[in-house]
Amino acid sequence: MRTRFASSILCVPALLFAGARYSSGQSARVTASSGPLPGRVVDVKAGEFFFTAPDTITAGLTTFRLLQTGLVVDRMRAGAHGRELVADKGDNTRGAHMLWVVRLDSGKTVTDLYAAAQAGQRMTPWARQMGGPAFILPPATTNATIDLEPGNYALVCYIGSAREDRSRYHFLNGMFRALTVKPAPVRRAISPQVDVVATISGEKIVKFSKPLRAGRVAIRVDNQTDKDLEFKFQRVPVGLTGKAFLAQPQGSGPGTPVGGLSSVPPRTSVITTLNFTAGQYVVGTHASIRHVTSQVVTVAARSPD
Repeated sequence: MRTRFASSILCVPALLFAGARYSSGQSARVTASSGPLPGRVVDVKAGEFFFTAPDTITAGLTTFRLLQTGLVVDRMRAGAHGRELVADKGDNTRGAHMLWVVRLDSGKTVTDLYAAAQAGQRMTPWARQMGGPAFILPPATTNATIDLEPGNYALVCYIGSAREDRSRYHFLNGMFRALTVKPAPVRRAISPQVDVVATISGEKIVKFSKPLRAGRVAIRVDNQTDKDLEFKFQRVPVGLTGKAFLAQPQGSGPGTPVGGLSSVPPRTSVITTLNFTAGQYVVGTHASIRHVTSQVVTVAARSPD
């Protein structure tokens, strides 16, 4: 088992809680005209160590919207910054949470999934990852849009799964929730509109179908590899170029998490909707944003209508 998030959270930026604005002067507001997220929106709140979410939803196109509500909120109010925002009790990722949506087949339940995790199994043939939203500093939220079939599902936080200290594994600390997806009265095929397609090739390189523009952008992420990958952005700090940011040692030079996906399963697609301001960003598919495959992306200002 492994965790791909442990190193990336060390890049959480300095932030002061002042009207929910980042220290760089950016806010979590949408910078272009906003509309509804695709499909049915399911709000999920994450804290230590729990999810709050509905018990039952209807099948179909569903957007899971994740809000951090635990330790990180208290630390922001106290003026903490960097890793102090989420580190606690000797664990650098205790207060940071992501969401994985897992489909359970063969009549299995979340109890079976938990038992498998206790036995050291991250995944089993009857548990299939569907994707999910990554971490972002509140009050901003992250989201993942997935087409759900009827059945049993689990909402899980796998952060800490690779730690030798099992007390750091969020799932084993009880961070999971059962979700039942019931049949829809009328099943309609929906093809949600997206603004950009991001294709992850066999080299783990991300290629965008067109340039990114500031504002609200719906991105369909197509994972053409045989590996489960992340998809996430960090804004390059003021005073640095993207190239200089990537050249820094691991764990240094904080960037601003902009959001993304905890998981894009192999040979599948997941949609996420992000809010950008103009500037330079780094996009990556691994735990460390400074992975060799990460790339610098320039987001241009949106032209007035």
